[in-house]
Amino acid sequence: MTTQPPDDVALPPFTGRLRLARWVLAWERLWPALLPSAMVAGLLLAAALFDLLPLLPGWLHAGALAAFATAAGLLARRGLKRMAWPSDTEAARRLERDSGFDHRPLAALGDVLAADPADSFAQALWATHRRRAAAQAGRLRVGMPSPDMAARDPWGLRVGVLLLLAVAAATGWRDAPARLARALTPAIGLPGMAAGLEVWVTPPAYTGLAPALLHPPANGRPVAIAAGSTVLAALSGGWGGADLAIDGRRTAFQRLADGNQRIEARIESGSRLEVRQAFGTVAAWPIQVVVDALPSIEFSQPAAIGERGRLHVQATASDDYGLAKAWLEIHRIDAPDGEPLKVDLALAANRPRNADISSWIDLTAHPWAGLPVSVRPMAEDTAGQVAGGQPVAVTLPERDFANPVARAVADERRAITEDRTNARSAIDVLDFASDDPRQFGDDVRTFLALRLARHVLENDAFDLAEAQDLMWVAALRIEEGDLAIARRAVDEAAKALEKALADNAPADELQRLVEQLQAAIQRAVAAMAERMGHEPQSLAGDGQVIGVDDLARMLENMRAMAGSGARDALRQMLGDLSRLMADLHPAPSPDGPAAKAAAELDDMVRRQQQLLDQSFRHAEGARPSGDGKAAAAAQERLRQDLRGLAGKLGDEAPGQLGDAESAMGGAVGELGKGAWGSAAEAQGQAVRRLQDGIEQLGKMAGIGMLPRDPMGRPLPGHGIGDDGTTRIPGQSEVQRARRILDELRRRAGDRQRSEPERDYLHRLLEQF
Repeated sequence: MTTQPPDDVALPPFTGRLRLARWVLAWERLWPALLPSAMVAGLLLAAALFDLLPLLPGWLHAGALAAFATAAGLLARRGLKRMAWPSDTEAARRLERDSGFDHRPLAALGDVLAADPADSFAQALWATHRRRAAAQAGRLRVGMPSPDMAARDPWGLRVGVLLLLAVAAATGWRDAPARLARALTPAIGLPGMAAGLEVWVTPPAYTGLAPALLHPPANGRPVAIAAGSTVLAALSGGWGGADLAIDGRRTAFQRLADGNQRIEARIESGSRLEVRQAFGTVAAWPIQVVVDALPSIEFSQPAAIGERGRLHVQATASDDYGLAKAWLEIHRIDAPDGEPLKVDLALAANRPRNADISSWIDLTAHPWAGLPVSVRPMAEDTAGQVAGGQPVAVTLPERDFANPVARAVADERRAITEDRTNARSAIDVLDFASDDPRQFGDDVRTFLALRLARHVLENDAFDLAEAQDLMWVAALRIEEGDLAIARRAVDEAAKALEKALADNAPADELQRLVEQLQAAIQRAVAAMAERMGHEPQSLAGDGQVIGVDDLARMLENMRAMAGSGARDALRQMLGDLSRLMADLHPAPSPDGPAAKAAAELDDMVRRQQQLLDQSFRHAEGARPSGDGKAAAAAQERLRQDLRGLAGKLGDEAPGQLGDAESAMGGAVGELGKGAWGSAAEAQGQAVRRLQDGIEQLGKMAGIGMLPRDPMGRPLPGHGIGDDGTTRIPGQSEVQRARRILDELRRRAGDRQRSEPERDYLHRLLEQF
């Protein structure tokens, strides 16, 4: 018979501890059951971190992975099969044992009394017993799991696996994800699925682009591939032969001796590239084949004619991958079907995609000088494609000879160019010119040129080109003496240097050409000195004035730039020098009234600028506001000085001086009122008008003035060696670059240094 416990017996809430005891027992039984499979997994992880599995052949790699997986699975299944999940009774016994109870209070609480319920003594005794058991149950606790691994693993294999895993982790933790990925992906695949695929696209040489590896396609965006590119695909693993398909057109891979497959194909068109193996697609990319566009070139400014008949042309050219060369194609309008005249244009850099071309061309020696022609700019890209711009009609400039004998020889040269039957009259002119050598200063070389030209024309089947050249040389020497030949040498030396820069010539070749240009310019300056009877102190050209000493320093800097590899700076300085040399001539004497007035105005600009700076500081609060009477007095003195200078110039005074005086008068009034801000505006206007006056006086004096900003500083782009975009290194920087370059060369030639270091230094020096 079952008897319920009395109502006054409170049972402790030990259900949660009973559940915890069951989990402790489960862990003590589960860990030994899974230990063998865990040790196998630890060995696999250590092998992956050591990066050992990828060293195996693909089939053996896959077999090793399968063996590890099978062993781990079987051991885990065997252990779990032998394991029994703990019951409530076992959990209760574990609780009682961990709590140190010899008796079983939980069992007592679960027992029932078999005595007669009417036996009050038995019932009272039973209730007391249950209260004691309940009190003991309230002190129950669960101990830590103790799977007793020392007894189950007497050899300590588990510790060995842990040590091996720790060493492997220390070795391969930096690229652990990559090593794990390699360990789990053997180089063998399922039918139609390759284990490894690399696809490289090598653009054609005309693009100047490097080979690129195709990555897995993303977002469905097509991959841009230049037409004519070569696709190289390498495939490893997988079963069966592979194909490269472009829009369904398949080409089979080639089998290699090591079992891999390879293909190399050319792409001219298509929208989809895929690699297939067996019955599946290994990889596919949407592609967009980019066809090389034609180059474009157009004149950016109308052709202009400079001094001595030079033609100045400006054009813009572009191409999607790079320009190879540019030139002018010139046809005679009255003979359009004849052979055109081609004149090369120097590009700004090697294979530029965009180029602003500015070139001075001397065609006065050409037989077509003075005749109407059609000029068309042409460009060729790195792929060999040629395109041209819109042709324009111009009259080729001809040399205007001041000497009547030179002019007569030049006229006869044009006459025989138009009609060979005019040779008889040309002979008469040559006889007249050579009969009196005093007409050309008894110059022997001029006399010989005249006589040789006459000798050539005596033959009815004379060589027209030879006669033209001799007569032109004679006319130039009569007009300018050695200066004409020297200028031609300067032109040829500058063009050679431009071409070398465009062709990326080595530094020693650039330095040689700069020295050649330097020598040619020195000969030209010497020829000018011979004609003038004295050494010129300064030279003028392209609206600029440069001292002879400054020109020499400029050439020395160019030589240093060529030696140190400063190509961009050298290219920029050569462009400035070419513009300067286009119409180089001795500068007028700075002793005239206009030149002196310009110098005085320059000093006034400086004084006005100081007053302007003072007004700005007061207006911005840098100085406390105060009485402007002193500043007004200084401004009035400057105004009176300007009025006096304008009076000395009289009718030659530029109108800008009157505007400057009016602005100064306004500044005087504002300063007297202490209105610093308004005074600064008027003073700034005075500075600008003074600068305009200086420029006007410079034109009157025949000298070029450097443009300045409103603050009186030279504007970028208007100084020798500066266009505002390219920084020209100073002399100290050039010398420092030269020292560094010399040190690199010394180290590269030191046999005591390691071969890798010397190889690196040689590759570094190749850039210079």
